[in-house]
Amino acid sequence: MRLRAAIVVAFLAALVVPASTAEAQEGSCGRAVIFTLPGVTWRDIETFRPPELLRLTEAGAAGSISVRTNAARTTYASGFATIGAGARVEGGAMSGGPIGRPRAQGPFETDVRVAGMREIEELAEEAGYGAVPGALATAVDAPVIAIGNGDPGYPAPLPGRDGRFTLLAAMDDLGVVELAATGPSLLRDDPDAPFGVRTDQDALAEALDVALAEDCAVIVADQGDLLRTDLLAGMNDVPLTAQRGEALASADEALAHISGQLDQSRDLLLVVSPTAPAWDVAHLGVAIAVGPGFEPGDTLRSASTRRTGVVTLPGVAPTVIEFLGLDRPASMNGRTFESIPMDGDRIATAVALDEESVFIDGVKNGINATFVIFQIAVYLLALLLLSWRERRKHEVAGAALGRTLEAAGLGIVAFPISTFLAGALPAHDLGLPLYVGAILAIDAALVAGVWLVRQHALDRLLMLSAGTLGLLSLDLMFGARLQMNTVFGYSPIVAGRFSGAGNIAFSVLAGTAVLTAALVVHRWGSTRRTLVTIALLFLFVVIVDGAPQFGSDVGGVIALVPGFTVTWMLLAGVRPSLRTIGLAILGAVAAVGVFLMVDLARPSGSRTHLGRLFDDVRSRGYGILWDTISRKAEANLRVFRSSIYTLFVPPALGAMAWLLRRPVGQWHEMAARYPKLWQGMIAGLIVAVFGFATNDSGIVIPAVILSFLVPTALLVHLLIGKVLPEDGA
Repeated sequence: MRLRAAIVVAFLAALVVPASTAEAQEGSCGRAVIFTLPGVTWRDIETFRPPELLRLTEAGAAGSISVRTNAARTTYASGFATIGAGARVEGGAMSGGPIGRPRAQGPFETDVRVAGMREIEELAEEAGYGAVPGALATAVDAPVIAIGNGDPGYPAPLPGRDGRFTLLAAMDDLGVVELAATGPSLLRDDPDAPFGVRTDQDALAEALDVALAEDCAVIVADQGDLLRTDLLAGMNDVPLTAQRGEALASADEALAHISGQLDQSRDLLLVVSPTAPAWDVAHLGVAIAVGPGFEPGDTLRSASTRRTGVVTLPGVAPTVIEFLGLDRPASMNGRTFESIPMDGDRIATAVALDEESVFIDGVKNGINATFVIFQIAVYLLALLLLSWRERRKHEVAGAALGRTLEAAGLGIVAFPISTFLAGALPAHDLGLPLYVGAILAIDAALVAGVWLVRQHALDRLLMLSAGTLGLLSLDLMFGARLQMNTVFGYSPIVAGRFSGAGNIAFSVLAGTAVLTAALVVHRWGSTRRTLVTIALLFLFVVIVDGAPQFGSDVGGVIALVPGFTVTWMLLAGVRPSLRTIGLAILGAVAAVGVFLMVDLARPSGSRTHLGRLFDDVRSRGYGILWDTISRKAEANLRVFRSSIYTLFVPPALGAMAWLLRRPVGQWHEMAARYPKLWQGMIAGLIVAVFGFATNDSGIVIPAVILSFLVPTALLVHLLIGKVLPEDGA
């Protein structure tokens, strides 16, 4: 820190003789400014129309930013600490202000120690991502300056309630900020403002002028009023629309003061929302990049998302690092913002994306729960009716009962792909009743279509299974557009995955691939041509699920290769041995290695999480690999304890067992009359177990696969019991 004393003195000297704008632009390197808009969304920009933000949107590249850190809601401390770490970090409960009374001269303080640093470090270590709080300031040779005071009151609030969160973004890995203007001199009393204070725009402008006078500096600035307004809105659970508009106007004024002193050809300005609105559910935030490499009218993306128009909060620091021409620290797992050409209204597109994401996040749990409850109800009703019919020795007429249960079973099988197809609709415009109605209408249309085309139950099941497999594979091959913001897909707000195959998509691929293979072999026999076709089908699914260009699902590949190997052997009439299964597991590792080589052959900005993990292991050791495995195991256990699918698996397995074993001798009759379906269902259960063991969604995997296997068992039961006519296979 002492080595930078001369630089600090130069800054303090600038308080007396500030450099002119022209002189500030003649240095050897550009400046990087991170300006934050806590709690601001693109809807706010569209509503309040702040002139400087609108101008910057046109002057550079703009998109949506996912602010998710390691918790479901991102606190102010977590958002700013994540900016400074270049990786997801939790801010802790006691962070957000300085320790003691730092040395001060004018609005600036030197060598400011940040409160709560130890807690932040402990939380980062527990998270297992290898994040280093303060990595940005540690990597940068020039000063990283914190400016802005969001304290909720004046004089200073109680310990732990400071609002000087820019310190968390500007601190180094020791928790020290070299130069900061975050003290009470930036505030003035105003009884009409939230908490009775607002930022003194003149004092803020003075601090900004001094900071901007230095070439090569990195500045983290927050106007302060948005923080206080958002905090008060969150405390009262009301939007405080008028106050937010005033605070955004003040922030816009400060932003105009900054941008007026920057040279777009040499300086970088990043405008980002570090948090979602505190008074509302989680949202996507605002991201704007103006400077070298960011063309006017473009949108943003990054290797972390591989989604045009979406970046993540951990990508802020790597973007600054690349701008400064430095090597990205290995601890920064965020990826640089990229400028991508885009036609159309970027603000309207961002607003629509946010509204769609919020809507789907709000309804998906309910729809998933309803799907589970519906299945349990169908299986329970089927067991009751079939038991009644069995006790009456088939006196109950079977035709109507059989067709009703067949339609219900086919509807269950068609439901997953129906939710993906509904992703092409603007769900937030439809609203919940019409959106659910659209999913059900698609489901009914699929069932009606196969009903009209084919006469026999297993042929209809084959069409639905193969159709689901084909449609989902095509979607993954052409950008996975139906994965984002769908009931069985993923969300940019949750930010667990942005591209490729999610865990439920993997489950659908695995379930339909096994079911399709079993039905094909059942229909056409275990001929050499059929078995070769099935082998090629399995290879295709592994590629679609695991290739970096498509699904990029590492856990899925590790589950699919041994699972498909066992399935193929069973369908070929070969009993798999433990040695064969062991070799198949080694084959899965080899497949991951092939996909890794393909990923590493691509440009670094295009690599998936597999390639990034390899880079992290190479630079930081195998400990990061163990941390990743441990984190996924913990997520698996957490999902097991909290998911409704945990409650679904036991009754689904019970229903499947009843259908295959009742009446007495049913199991043996099925093995004799439908051996390939019998083997296919066993293989499906094995794939489900592999999927459960290798994916962080855990119990969800077997639950979704059972949504294909139990209806199959139901149809087979109806066929054997002559409740449905034989299919002539």
